[in-house]
Amino acid sequence: MKVKTLVRATLRGTQFILLLTLGVLLVGLSRLLNGRHWHLTEQGQARIRWWTQQLTRIVGIRIIQYGRPVAAHVLFVSNHISFLDTIVITSTVPARFLSKHSVRSWPVIGFLAQLTGSLFIKRGQRSQVARTLDAIKQALSQTRPVLIFPEGTTSLGQTVLKFHSGLFQAAIDAQVPVQALSLYYCHRQQPDRLAAYIDKDNFVFSLLRLMARPQTEVHLSFTPPIDCDKHTRQSLAAFCHARISQNLQYQLQHAQNLRPIDAIADFAILGECER
Repeated sequence: MKVKTLVRATLRGTQFILLLTLGVLLVGLSRLLNGRHWHLTEQGQARIRWWTQQLTRIVGIRIIQYGRPVAAHVLFVSNHISFLDTIVITSTVPARFLSKHSVRSWPVIGFLAQLTGSLFIKRGQRSQVARTLDAIKQALSQTRPVLIFPEGTTSLGQTVLKFHSGLFQAAIDAQVPVQALSLYYCHRQQPDRLAAYIDKDNFVFSLLRLMARPQTEVHLSFTPPIDCDKHTRQSLAAFCHARISQNLQYQLQHAQNLRPIDAIADFAILGECER
């Protein structure tokens, strides 16, 4: 590792630890002063967004945004590539995430996830589906939007894996729109393997490698919201999958010319998508 790269990783690593410490103090104090639902207030959401924006800066993430998110009472649906996904999205919109149950036991990160309103699911346990749907429906009735990763796992970011449709029922029951968003990590006009977090990748080593390089570029696209009235959970899943896949394939095919040309538009479909 070159000296410049080592220095960059060391400085960013130190800042990362300091920001995590600040996050624990900030979240703990907010919970103490404003109660368990502090994260639902405008001030609480602003604090969460500010903290994640500082985190993206420290890690070296450059976000190129297309379109705009719906403000509240919406179910966001995204493809899943990296542990960076939650940081990238939350720095743009203060969504509550549905995470795997094991995240609750992660040191520091699990504490922050719980106290900032994350929802948790025990994957593979059908008995937990109804309880999870109820939790999502209740969350959708509150002021913060909810985001799910229907693939249930991460990928290299070159294709979108099959969507599990079960959780889409929450949006139908709660009568809120669904907004699909796509993530594309790009490095030298190619999908960014270093940003992807799959299989047996080590979290600490992956994070350090990302912080060692100058920048990680991610394209975040918000497509038009979808009215659930005429959809089943299966058709919603298929429609969202098609939109995200359409955006991703467009970005893969036009990687050399990607520019935030649609950033000022309300919503972004990078190409046409048929129902």
